[in-house]
Amino acid sequence: MKKKYITSILVIGMIAQIVFLSPMLIPPKDASAQVIRVMTYNIHQYYVLDPSDIEDKTGRYVFDELLKVIKESGADIIGLQENEGLRLSSGNQNGVAWLASQLGMYYYYGPATSEQIYGEAILSRWPIIQQEWKQYPRPEGIERGVMYVVIDSPIGQLNVFNTHFEIDRFKTAQREEANFLIDYVGDRKAIILGDFNTRSDENNEAYHLLYNRFTYGLVESGLHPNATEGFTSPAHAPTHKIDYIWLTRGDWNVLPDSYAIYGNPDASDHLAVLIELSS
Repeated sequence: MKKKYITSILVIGMIAQIVFLSPMLIPPKDASAQVIRVMTYNIHQYYVLDPSDIEDKTGRYVFDELLKVIKESGADIIGLQENEGLRLSSGNQNGVAWLASQLGMYYYYGPATSEQIYGEAILSRWPIIQQEWKQYPRPEGIERGVMYVVIDSPIGQLNVFNTHFEIDRFKTAQREEANFLIDYVGDRKAIILGDFNTRSDENNEAYHLLYNRFTYGLVESGLHPNATEGFTSPAHAPTHKIDYIWLTRGDWNVLPDSYAIYGNPDASDHLAVLIELSS
């Protein structure tokens, strides 16, 4: 009897240790619910400017703050922009791998450091079974790109794109990037995440190209395209939105009132955008 008692304790202890050591810090969702939470977030290369020393643009790294924002959101899939940290100018930090490890998620890092690009990455609760990254044509501005992954989720394989458009003053580049992205998505059923640097309230051509081709997640959740609830930049006092979640038209059901903003100035100069989808 004593031997059986000791064996039971050992088995229970081993199970507890396995659970404790598991990296899956976000509990798995009930697949029968068939709802996924997708988010886009420009993370400003893991640091924020130090208000006490703006002139020298020095700052501090904010890995823990970013982790807290993502965990609080409960997002299943996150498109990250400005995630490139593996170079001397960014402190040589692989923040994507660290976030994925802390969250128990899969990830695709995207462009190589040698591309000298701000970076795009995707974190996913479920396995990423296909991935690629393409650089945009560059009529002006700096190198930019778009990434594409296929995620093996409980509701089927998901085509997810993530991108970071050129800044607003380079209108030609934005137009070229919008057209490139539309052609790249093609006829796939897809989720398109990103910082598009283009505003709905300024009649920007790139915005209208995207709006005419895709469904805008904010609108599908029940808000007006120019709703102030969608403002994401700058994080300390948002006055406009440039961070969007687009969906291929007619393919998705957006849960009403699911559009949500996460983040704060201590984590990034952008706020994150999230919506809930069902297939």
